[in-house]
Amino acid sequence: MGITGDQVLEDRKTDAEHKWEKQVLAFKQWLIDEKGYAEYTATASAHAAASFFAFHYHELKLRPSEGKRLRERTRKTEDYRFTREELKIMSEIGDLKTQYVVVAGKSFGLRVGDFLRLTRGDLEPYLDRPVPISIGEYATTKEKVKACPFIDADALPITRRMIRQMDIDERKAPTERILTLKSEIQLSNILKSAAAKAGIKPGNKIIRFHCLRKYLTDRLSSYMAESKWKQIVGKKVDEKAYVSPDLLRDDYARVMLDTCWTGIVAETDIEKRVKLEVLKMKAKELGFTDDDIQIKLTRMDLKEFAEWLAKQSQPTEEDCQKIVSEEELGGYLAKGWKVQAILPSGRIVVDNEQ
Repeated sequence: MGITGDQVLEDRKTDAEHKWEKQVLAFKQWLIDEKGYAEYTATASAHAAASFFAFHYHELKLRPSEGKRLRERTRKTEDYRFTREELKIMSEIGDLKTQYVVVAGKSFGLRVGDFLRLTRGDLEPYLDRPVPISIGEYATTKEKVKACPFIDADALPITRRMIRQMDIDERKAPTERILTLKSEIQLSNILKSAAAKAGIKPGNKIIRFHCLRKYLTDRLSSYMAESKWKQIVGKKVDEKAYVSPDLLRDDYARVMLDTCWTGIVAETDIEKRVKLEVLKMKAKELGFTDDDIQIKLTRMDLKEFAEWLAKQSQPTEEDCQKIVSEEELGGYLAKGWKVQAILPSGRIVVDNEQ
């Protein structure tokens, strides 16, 4: 306009034709047509101009149709859709900070501002738990709701390394932010740089930190109800649909099969119970009684029990005692083994002790 702010306000006082309402709308369109700005940027700038009048008690009076024109915005760009393999490569070739941005970004699914606010005290107390690890309810800023993020199998070792680096840097207070970046755009720039190093060509798509939020939500929505995945990433849900973070854990564990490349995928409680029953059946087939099995399970966890059972099924030559079938018995007797007992299943206990 070529005039100062004071001159604008003086002109506004005598503006009977609502010239400045029209001028703000024209300003928005000029930014789009002449300057080539995106509608989101042009709309934000026009709102800033309108706010100038409101601040000085000369608020613009827009007709409903004009208010709609001022508010409307259509995004013309599209976010790039990462694959798990691409994120894996980006993590592997990046430094520690890049690795954390990639793996923790897709693990939490938080908005960029909320992700940057994460502190040492938000994550460190839970790092000795099995994945997926709930960090509890985390307050978000945009919708003023609480998210329920999880540390997945990829994010756990990187987060531990970040904490160790914070120790080295003497940043030990629980209130210390994990990342010391000063602006949100820096986070997206880290992701763009990692994608370029990985040889990813996005074409006319946009790479920004929000792509990681979309990566997770797309996969969460394939495994659980809308009310559950929205609760994890921090979007509003009906209060009646609220589920505690602990109850979301089993659902998130299944999602990790699609989102993680680290082989530390946690089993759900249901999966553990099924595995236990299968192992018990195998033990009984080998001739072990319920009491035998129970004694072993009091001394071993599920993994150790499975390994011990596999050893009983396929014993090595160094074992002093074995359980064999009737068909195998002849071969062992020929080697000097002796029969010690015949189990109810028909299998035979032999040993080679001298």
